Amino acid sequence: MALKTKISKEDFINIFRKEDDEVLSIGNTKETALKELEKLEIPHKKLEEWRHTSLNKILHHRYRPAEFRSLSKEEVNLFSIPGLDAYRLVFVNGFFITELSNTFDDENKMFILPMHEAKETHKALFEKYFDKSGILASNFFTALNTAYSTNGSFIYFADNFVADKPIHIVNFSDGQSRKTLAQYRNLIIAGKFSKAHIVNTYHSLSLNYTLNNVATEIFVQDGAHLNFNIVQGEGVDAAQLNYTKVIQEDNSNFSMHTTTFCGMLVRNDLKVIQKGSNCETDLNGLYMPDREQHFDNSVFVHHAKSHNNSNQLYKGVIDNKASAVFYGRVLVDRDAQKTNANQLNKNILLTKYAKVNSKPQLEIYADDVACSHGSTTGQIDEEALFYLRARGINRRKAETLLLTAFVSDVIEKIQIEAIKFYVQILVNNRLEGDKKDGQCLMIDECPACD
Repeated sequence: MALKTKISKEDFINIFRKEDDEVLSIGNTKETALKELEKLEIPHKKLEEWRHTSLNKILHHRYRPAEFRSLSKEEVNLFSIPGLDAYRLVFVNGFFITELSNTFDDENKMFILPMHEAKETHKALFEKYFDKSGILASNFFTALNTAYSTNGSFIYFADNFVADKPIHIVNFSDGQSRKTLAQYRNLIIAGKFSKAHIVNTYHSLSLNYTLNNVATEIFVQDGAHLNFNIVQGEGVDAAQLNYTKVIQEDNSNFSMHTTTFCGMLVRNDLKVIQKGSNCETDLNGLYMPDREQHFDNSVFVHHAKSHNNSNQLYKGVIDNKASAVFYGRVLVDRDAQKTNANQLNKNILLTKYAKVNSKPQLEIYADDVACSHGSTTGQIDEEALFYLRARGINRRKAETLLLTAFVSDVIEKIQIEAIKFYVQILVNNRLEGDKKDGQCLMIDECPACD
């Protein structure tokens, strides 16, 4: 039997180097990204932040660039979120589907556009913010995204503008009978004292191996309030590397909720820089890996100035032979006096084969702060289970009730009622062992949901 050969970083670069499509990065940004690609290595387990996540599952496949696939309105509606009235941007394999999307272009209110269009029609704004967070140097895959991504979502809220409804970014993956790699690039700018909600959902259209490389830059200006939600429900053979970098200015408020239901390997990197004072940051996550899936959440909050607050609450329910990772870090600079930072990770293992690696950590250089961190991992409380069963509730139902209560406080933090209801339904389906037809895959059966 022949040994599998790992794909190298040169192989990844060559996937896109041959393409004729015009990329988003230009000038010095593209040159810098190409230089970083030469220096950076593919993340591996010898790196501290990756020590519990191996990319071997995705490195033993030869990928090709994802291709365009059309969708009907009926197909897209299968993945709609009940009760969610929102502007919608639809992408398939990184290609923008104009006829199924709602674009908006008003410099006094907001821009909701595909990136390749915004690059031309709002060139000054695009060049002012694209890669100005420094995301390209984060790792090999963010550099690859910066150098070769061709499209994604460009969302801008003008100063003092309050969005009347959320913006929903819908990303579909389709392997089209081959192993494909798609790249998405998102740029979100919340102007001074603006308020808005954004939802980003991921779905699969096939069971083929797919790899999504996503990079999102978010700028939250003075006094702005921005709420960002990610719901990941790609197929059992899909992998996703998702990096989000957030820059907060004075008096800004940023909240984010990440829910991961499915995927062969999902890595979520979230980095928040509190560049200004009096910032509020609320980060929450729920992950439910099953079978042999692996979900990794790496969260970093940097308190650079004084009088800032941050809260992190991440919970996981790990079943069968699945694994999960929580790597959380809070950095408090010397000038960040009067900082409040709380970090908590809790996990429940449903089998003796399930595992989780949790490492919350604080790095504090200021002396007038209130910071805490904690982590717990265990199994379902047998005493509570006995209590419920003694009252006539069967074991399966009792376990479902206890697990529902365990994740309820994370779900309650979702600010959009339609998303909260949607996530609750998917959680209930997973805990009760029901299939999620139409929720993550447009096929009859998925091994992750049976």
